[in-house]
This record gives sequence, C-alpha cells and structure tokens, in this order.
Amino acid sequence: MRIAVVGIGLMGRPVAQRLVDAGHEVVVHSRRKESAEPVLAAGAAWADSAAAAGDAAGLAITFLPDPATVEDAVLGPSGLLAAATPPAVVADMSTSPPELARRLAAAAAERGVAALDAPVSGGPMGAAGGTLTIMAGGSDAAFALARPAFEMLGTPVLIGGPGTGQSVKLVNQLLIGGIAGGIADAWALAGALGLDAEVVADVVGRGLGAGPLLEFMWPRLIRGDLAPGFKIDHMIKDLTLALAAGDEQTLDLAAGRSARERYRWLSESGDGDLGTQALYRHAVRARPGTPPIVEEDERP
Repeated sequence: MRIAVVGIGLMGRPVAQRLVDAGHEVVVHSRRKESAEPVLAAGAAWADSAAAAGDAAGLAITFLPDPATVEDAVLGPSGLLAAATPPAVVADMSTSPPELARRLAAAAAERGVAALDAPVSGGPMGAAGGTLTIMAGGSDAAFALARPAFEMLGTPVLIGGPGTGQSVKLVNQLLIGGIAGGIADAWALAGALGLDAEVVADVVGRGLGAGPLLEFMWPRLIRGDLAPGFKIDHMIKDLTLALAAGDEQTLDLAAGRSARERYRWLSESGDGDLGTQALYRHAVRARPGTPPIVEEDERP
C-alpha cells in the first residue's frame, strides 16, 4: 500500500519507519526535512507538501502537534484533500478536538475520501514496537481500509462515528496527565525521605500502584533521563482539550485543572520540551535544601 505520513516527529518517525520495514511504499512530509532523514535513508520517499505526499495514496496519516496544523495539513491549499488524486483514507492520528474530527470527516466526504480520527496511546516506544493502542472514529468501511496498516502499528479499535476516537483519547490523556503527576510526586517524596528508589519501585510495583506509566517513568527518573516520551507542552494542549470537553458537558474536572496548572508551571520555567517525568521539579521547587537529582548530562 502507498502510505503518506505527514509530520515526522516523536511519533511520526517511528510509525513511518515501521511501515517502511513492513514493505509499504511510504511517502513522508514534515515541516523540517532533516527530521525525516532516518526514514528517508531507510527507503521512504520525500514530498514537498502534504498534497504531494498523499497523492494517490491508499492511506494518509497525520501526526501533528496542534489542531491548527492538522486542519491546514488536511484542508489547506497544499493539504491532503488538495491532492490531484486524494488518498482513499485520511487518518488523523494526532490528538485533536472531536469537533475538528467531525469537520474533517465531512470535508473528506465531499471529495469522496474516507476519514478516521485515530489517535494513539503508547508513545514512541509503542510506535517503534508495534504496540500502540489506536482509538478510531469513523465508518466501518474507512476502518476496514486502514486496518491492515494500523495492525502493523498496534491494536486498532473502532469506537464509533467521527469524533469518537478523539473523545476516548481525551479521556485517556486526562488519566495519564494525572497519573504522571502522582508518580512525579511519589518520586520527590521518596527522595526527600531518603528511600532507595530501586526498592520503592520493586515494592510499589507489586501492588495497586503498579502500571505501565510507573514502569516507564520511574527508571528514567532513577537515571536522570528527562527526554520526552511525551512532552510537557503537548500534555498541556491535550489537557486543555479535555477540560474544554468537560466544560461543554458542564463537568467540574478539578483533578484535570490542577494537573494542567502544574504542567504549565514547568513550561513557564522553560522545560516544556522535557518529558512528563520532569514534573517532579514542581514538587521540589519550594525545598531549596533538597539535594538536586543528578541528571544524565551532569553525571561524572
């Protein structure tokens, strides 16, 4: 299958690589060509626009940082729907508002194109390993067309009509944003109490505190690795979308609001490009006597 991947970043790059490795004809486009160099070296082709990437593709995937960029990549003058022969299926695998997903699906239908909102969970490691959870919203027919490629990336689940995939992703991000904050607080407290981080991980990992996010974050905190599996700034964007959805339903998502403010504090401190594990810095900010955690580039 000819597959276009638009947006070659933390998620788009390993997804494109995995599709190349599976034998698909992959054409990529990104804001910066240098970000695509590894997948180009592996056999992907480069396109100068989203339209050129998606021309005559069976499937076009977007992995982009914000709703405005997604909208431009699909509906803009050089977007996927402007291709001479638009792709058969356009799948937005970014995290975007459900309303945008429904609007993209309607615009795609006018061009005779099927559309899916298909955000994912699992991070770059899941993308590279083919273990993503893919939350799809759209028609049965669109899902059937995209499913063979999706199954190369992980486990796809059709939730319902347009917008439902994004709706589930907002629920997912509300959970992850709060859990990551709890893990960061636990790390800070364990350090302040003088506990052995390895022992703490072993003990709490045997009980109800166990989970894949703990398994991801705690070892990185131990070795001082704050590189993003998921960026602080992206979590702020996702929590803002989730809180907006809650507002529309007249819900008071207090935990989500609190989590967003903590991520915003970190971003305003200049750390928005770090991973969510860096949130421990929020907990220790008022403890000037606390020895700093030694980070990777500071180790002897």
